[in-house]
Amino acid sequence: MSNQSVSIPQYPLVVGSVQSLNQLACLQPVELQGLCDMLEIRLDGMPAHIDTLNIELDRFKGFPLLFTARGSTEGGLSELTIDERTELLTQVSKKATWIDVELASYAEMKDTVHQIRSEGVGLILSYHNFTETPATSQLQDIVDLAEEADIIKIAAHHNEVSDLTRCVEILQNNDHPMSMMGMGSLAPVSRLLYAQHGSLLNYGYLGNTATAPGQWPAKLLREAIATLDPVN
Repeated sequence: MSNQSVSIPQYPLVVGSVQSLNQLACLQPVELQGLCDMLEIRLDGMPAHIDTLNIELDRFKGFPLLFTARGSTEGGLSELTIDERTELLTQVSKKATWIDVELASYAEMKDTVHQIRSEGVGLILSYHNFTETPATSQLQDIVDLAEEADIIKIAAHHNEVSDLTRCVEILQNNDHPMSMMGMGSLAPVSRLLYAQHGSLLNYGYLGNTATAPGQWPAKLLREAIATLDPVN
């Protein structure tokens, strides 16, 4: 069951993602507000620098922060155990607006995640597939399994146009708040298409390095989404 104390976005937002402490240090809070609506901190890209990170994050008080400690099998930047990833999230939980946990890891991290959520932090349960887009029935199974999340995130590699159609169908047929994105050559168009169909969190990169295949620069993505007419 979703956390009733969390404020769910009512329209598509852009998440700007950083994956290193150096990238974060180069960001200025006054500029950030013009680039994205939420800042994702990839803890798996800076596992040895949490104390320094916590000091650095003081510059961003009042800006929505999303923390991710991704496992290596789903695109993580470091080889981290479940316990190490859980500890990373715990160490930044006081500054979190949202945390992102893979659906595949949730059962093992559940107790800690529940504790963090009790502090009013929103939960994104995510699924990543870097080779293909699952069949519609499999995508729906993922949504059903992740129903406890405040937002369900699905990121899949698109190999053909029909992959886009299936993901739009999932967005249209589910009332649960969702974030949907494609990866690969069809990724750029997919991210606009899904935002238009209600994907609430739409990820772009800050700085010079994308954090996922086919990702837009956050500022450009935000400008493009602002021109879209939502599909009811």
